[in-house]
Amino acid sequence: MDSVAKAPKIKEAIVERRLRRLDAKEMSDDVIQILELESVLTRQIGQLSGGELQRFIIGLTCVQDVDIYMFDEPSSYLDVKQRLNAARMIRSMLSADKYVIVVEHDLSILDYLSDFICCLYGTPGAFGVVTMPFSVREGINIFLAGFVPTENMKFREVELSFRVSEQQDNESKKPISEEEAKEREKLKNTLTTYPTMKKTLG
Repeated sequence: MDSVAKAPKIKEAIVERRLRRLDAKEMSDDVIQILELESVLTRQIGQLSGGELQRFIIGLTCVQDVDIYMFDEPSSYLDVKQRLNAARMIRSMLSADKYVIVVEHDLSILDYLSDFICCLYGTPGAFGVVTMPFSVREGINIFLAGFVPTENMKFREVELSFRVSEQQDNESKKPISEEEAKEREKLKNTLTTYPTMKKTLG
């Protein structure tokens, strides 16, 4: 399977020739259309931009006849429309005897692509853990929470939350001063705050 890392080694090759030469399933035309590669077919691979190269490599992977397809962050370098097209193309590779594994950080694309999700966590250069498969909803929620309930393992100190809510003193339930109430009201729709900073140049 070709990859972006290997792409410089084949930079002299012409996009269409390379794609059709490796096409084991006679689906080059579909790949070209879905991934919008028409405008780059006559160019050398070394002349492609990051997004064009990403779409070409996805297409090159899809035309090959293998048992397991693996994609590492296929949405990188692509705009929203291209991400959806790439996701459609990747999803179409699934069949009763074919598997598709995708590593992805874009949660919307992950939601669209996946049947099951495994969360990966660990320390670079030390250890890595892959969780058991979860449903898409459960897997994304586990990733956001930073906690794997089935393993009782916390892999992030702070939960990633997109909810905007009032700040309440739920733990102590102590009455708050009028000044503090005004401050909370002011911060009600504020997502984040920064401390006062001062920089003196010499």
